[in-house]
Amino acid sequence: MTKPFLKLELPQTFQVFPFYEKQQVIDGVLSEKEVYQIPFLYDLLYINVNAPNQLEKWPWQEEDNFFHAYWKERSEALRVLFRQRDQALVRKPMIRCIAAFIDQLCWSAGAPVSSLVHDDLIQQIKAAPYAPLNIDERLGYLLRQPARYLAFIQLDELEQEFTKKRAASMRRLKKN
Repeated sequence: MTKPFLKLELPQTFQVFPFYEKQQVIDGVLSEKEVYQIPFLYDLLYINVNAPNQLEKWPWQEEDNFFHAYWKERSEALRVLFRQRDQALVRKPMIRCIAAFIDQLCWSAGAPVSSLVHDDLIQQIKAAPYAPLNIDERLGYLLRQPARYLAFIQLDELEQEFTKKRAASMRRLKKN
């Protein structure tokens, strides 16, 4: 079975540091395990195809908190990488995790990420129902310093806050 070949043009609004600063196209072979290796893949697919029926269900139409499981799976490996004190080694996996967290925040509001331009992104994230406190400053730090251990700690705290807010909201909805 051959893997599908992917070629996506990146809109200007996604050519942003630290994700795709010097890149205009994503191309390569893609497998299901690699889906989260490409930051904002579903959002980019949605934008590129302009066809909401391309997938049976887009991730933002689901109610899952995929990031919680994704983070639990990767956080210990990241912790090990940080112990090696090699920022170059930890940079890409941290950027992928930050992208996945941004996706989860936007998807929780029922919409894809529409832009990575800082002001547009912050505005979209602040509208998310489970956005953690001071998300603009905290996310700003993550985006400026993704390979720092403090960014790892901050992302872990943001994930915990998001998960708690989401769980509390779900419990309230079930009671009503």
